[in-house]
Amino acid sequence: MDLRQLRYFAAIVEQGSFSKAATKLRVAQPALSQHLRHMEEELGVALLHRGTRGVLPTEAGERLLTRARSILAEFAALPEQVRGEAELPAGEVRIGLPGTVSEQFSVPLIQAARGRYPAIRIRIAEAMSGFVLDWLRRGEVDLAVIYSTSDPKGLGIHHVLTEELCLFAAAGAAQAPAEAGTPVALADAAPLDLILPGPGHGLRDQIDEAAGEAGATIQPAIEIESYGQIKRLVEHGLGYSILPRMAVAAQERAGIFQTWPIVQPSLHRKVYLAFSRERPMPAAARAIGQLSWEILRGLVTDESWSATLGEDSGPPELYG
Repeated sequence: MDLRQLRYFAAIVEQGSFSKAATKLRVAQPALSQHLRHMEEELGVALLHRGTRGVLPTEAGERLLTRARSILAEFAALPEQVRGEAELPAGEVRIGLPGTVSEQFSVPLIQAARGRYPAIRIRIAEAMSGFVLDWLRRGEVDLAVIYSTSDPKGLGIHHVLTEELCLFAAAGAAQAPAEAGTPVALADAAPLDLILPGPGHGLRDQIDEAAGEAGATIQPAIEIESYGQIKRLVEHGLGYSILPRMAVAAQERAGIFQTWPIVQPSLHRKVYLAFSRERPMPAAARAIGQLSWEILRGLVTDESWSATLGEDSGPPELYG
C-alpha cells in the first residue's frame, strides 16, 4: 500500500462514487477500481460498500479512512515543516461553522485573510455544531467553531466568547409576555407558541435542561432545525422563539423583531474555537486559526457581536 492508493481511497469515499473520484483525480475509473481491489486483497477485508446511495465505507473502511487522512495530512505538511516560516503560508484551509456563527464571522474572516494571507484559500462548511464537531474529529475540516462538547479528548478547545440567548417575536406580536426589553422568566416563556429546533439539537437541549431546572416543560408549537426558517416563521407572526441575541440583532434594530432577556435562569452559550491535537497542523491552518481568534474577539470588543469575551484571554498555543 502506498500514498497514492490512500489518496485514491479517500477521494472515492469523499466523492461517494468511483466516477466522481476519477474526474476529480483525473484518473481512469478502471484504474481506481483496480487500486481498490489490490488494497482489499492486501488487507484481507472489504473497504467499500456499493449501494443505491453510492459508495460507502465499511467499518474497516472507516478505520482506514481515519488513518489515511492523518497520514496524507502529515505528508502534505512536510514541505512547510521543513521550510519553516520563511515563506507566507499557502494552501487550502477548511473551517466548519454553525450557521449563526457563519452569518457574523465568514465575511470578516475571508476579507482579513485575503489581505494578510493572499496565498491561502478558505473553504467554509456550515452545519449544526454537533455535525461540525464530527467533521473535525474525522479530519474533514482543519478548524471549527463549536458551542460545546462533552468529550474534548484529542481536541484543542479555546473559549472565545459567551453569547446571550433571548426570547423574540415579531414587532407588535399579540399576547406579549411583557413590555419589550423587560426580563421574562423562562417558566413564563415556556407556555408561549414557541418555534424551536427539535430534541437532540444543542440549543434545544440547553433550553429543555434549563426549563426543567425551572420546573417548566417546553412543548414547541413548531419544530424546525434551520435558524433562518425559524426567524422567517417568527417574522410572519407564527410564534416566538429563543435564539442567540446576535442572530436577531439586525432585525431588532430594523424594527422587525422585539426581544426579551430571559431570566430564572438566564440563558447563555459558550462559543469555542477548536482543532484536532491528533493531526499535524499545516502553517496555513495555524495562520487562519490565529486570525480567527483575533476576528472573533474583535467582533465582541467592537460590539458587532452581542457577547462577552471568553475565559481564554490568550491565543491558542498551537497557533502562537
